Amino acid sequence: MHSKDLKKGRGAQKNPPNRFLKNVYEVRDDFLEYCRQEGETPENTKTQYIPVFPKTIVNRVDSPDVGMEYSMNPYQGCEHGCIYCYARNSHEFWGYSAGLDFERKILVKKNAPELLE
Repeated sequence: MHSKDLKKGRGAQKNPPNRFLKNVYEVRDDFLEYCRQEGETPENTKTQYIPVFPKTIVNRVDSPDVGMEYSMNPYQGCEHGCIYCYARNSHEFWGYSAGLDFERKILVKKNAPELLE
């Protein structure tokens, strides 16, 4: 992949299918060309912030190599795009991919302040 083909500001360069979904679809180049002729854009690359309402916000950390007993994260997904991120695979449980969806679809835990109380 040439540097001119890279998606600026994104660590993932592909959006692999979610391995948990039964039905998948494929976007074909010839269809995208038809969309462009019709004046449509093939994909919106802006980050989406999707509200979610979990039941808990504080998580117990059982790993002996991490120097904390509890963690809290008010969101899931991340625009940083670190390809080694351990949290990428958890995005698939929400029906999104661990690739570009992880960077473009940020799940915001809207009730985080109430849960923390």
